[in-house]
Amino acid sequence: MNLLNKIKSFYNKYTDILRPMFVLTIICLVTAAALSVTNMLTATRIENLANQNKNREMSALLPAQNYREVAVSNKNSQLFLAQDESNFVGYVVTASAKGYGGDINIMAAINPDKKIIGVSILSAADETPGLGANVTKPEFYSQFAGLSANITAIKNTANPANNEIKTVTGATISSKAVTKAVNQALQIVEEYEKSLNTEGVQ
Repeated sequence: MNLLNKIKSFYNKYTDILRPMFVLTIICLVTAAALSVTNMLTATRIENLANQNKNREMSALLPAQNYREVAVSNKNSQLFLAQDESNFVGYVVTASAKGYGGDINIMAAINPDKKIIGVSILSAADETPGLGANVTKPEFYSQFAGLSANITAIKNTANPANNEIKTVTGATISSKAVTKAVNQALQIVEEYEKSLNTEGVQ
């Protein structure tokens, strides 16, 4: 009888310990499975929304019927060929450079003559409000239109004829970061065209 009581006592003791562990394990497994399924269901949607936003940005800079991405060596950049039917109309490039507070991401539209059509600032969230963040204003980034490779950022009066843009007052680092990213975009196009071993894209 004593042995039976000991067995019952042993069983009751460890059941009280194991039961909560078992329940918690089941809860963790179910939660993990639910999160995994949710991620699978939403990942495609999130990616599609991101692509739609990017297409809108590209269309605003360089309207075209389609944008075909081509591979580039810079992992932080993307290069798209913009086309209307069978006609090549230009390039759209994303690039980034280190600003005052963090990376500044830009998108640049470039014509077949390798001149800037327009620039948009995709992200400059870490730049100082009222100073570096002013690079997101059209008064600054609109200066790049019509310029070509090796653009220089000047503190005082800038001369577009000399391929210069004027920096934002009190935000030289942020202004130069945008300029660096735009020059990088132009360089990516230059390297792409060289890789084709032709004088341009037909």
